[in-house]
Amino acid sequence: MEEIKNYKCPCCGAPLVFSGEKQKLHCESCGAELETDAVREFAEADERVRGDSKYDWDTYTPRDFGEAEKQGVSSYSCPSCGAEITGDSSLGACTCPYCGNAAIVKHSFEGAYMPDYVVPFKIDKGSAMKKLLENAKKKIFIPKAFKDETRLKEITGMYVPFWMFDCDVDGEATFRGIRTHVWSDRNYNYTRTDHYMLYRSGSAVFKNVPVDASTKAEDAYMDAIEPFDCREAMDFDTAYLSGYLADKYDVSAEDSINRANERIKQSFSDMLRSTTAGYGTVSVNGTRVDFSNGKIRYALMPVWWLNVKYRDKMYRFAMNGQTGKAVGDYPVDRAKLAAFFGCTFAVLGAIAVVLWYFI
Repeated sequence: MEEIKNYKCPCCGAPLVFSGEKQKLHCESCGAELETDAVREFAEADERVRGDSKYDWDTYTPRDFGEAEKQGVSSYSCPSCGAEITGDSSLGACTCPYCGNAAIVKHSFEGAYMPDYVVPFKIDKGSAMKKLLENAKKKIFIPKAFKDETRLKEITGMYVPFWMFDCDVDGEATFRGIRTHVWSDRNYNYTRTDHYMLYRSGSAVFKNVPVDASTKAEDAYMDAIEPFDCREAMDFDTAYLSGYLADKYDVSAEDSINRANERIKQSFSDMLRSTTAGYGTVSVNGTRVDFSNGKIRYALMPVWWLNVKYRDKMYRFAMNGQTGKAVGDYPVDRAKLAAFFGCTFAVLGAIAVVLWYFI
């Protein structure tokens, strides 16, 4: 029975001892009694889920632009932030979507890996400006100049590179659940806490898990404007670049795999956890997943970028060019803020004087 004694009580963590009389595992610390087979099966599952997950991804082989695709395409570089982007050869003057620099240098097109597919823009420039202006008007403390439509006209549409990950997942997870019961009688208040060992397993299919492939496109911004609806994705054609820019990936598929693994594993764990309803609290012990049929593709996603400089600081905005979901950092007009609090304190002071007079 030495092996059994090494099992830990799920309620308090103390060692369990086998009771020959009751044919159960007994915790001498909290008094819990548990079925031997149940504890053994949970312990074995708990040990498995703490093992290494297996991630199986096919090696991605990039496609080069053919001579036909190169026609009408130019390269653009930003001398300020170093961004190397691609666009329509007929594209006029534009600002860098990443840093707001207006001195974009045009070059003849050089070889770049061709995307597998693209999600086209659905929000045009006028609609994007309107949405940003509506959002700005809701911010009562931002400077008036920040709502200037002339500044909003500098908004730039650009396709941001993403690696898209598909895979089949099989996995399992262990959880610990707690239920608390509270009741009273004439003399005392009682609280009973029940602890449960939970095991879940399952399988799922993940499609188009995105990981942005540009160091210039900050992960926080890209995560905030997701999701993109890849059901509207089209096979890549340079015609989609007409009037827009496109960034080239500088983060390889191999360097993006770890982030994809974590996103998929977390999503799978959340899926299993969603089946543990009915407990006051549920904590995860461990999750193990096995990936199969892992495929990686290169895609371009539509994003509107706007950089607005105010008092020597650049404020950056990003908008999903398909859904209109936006994120950004707004400045605060200190004069407006001071005036607001000044009026507030004045009103509160007047109310206090009136109340004091009548009381």
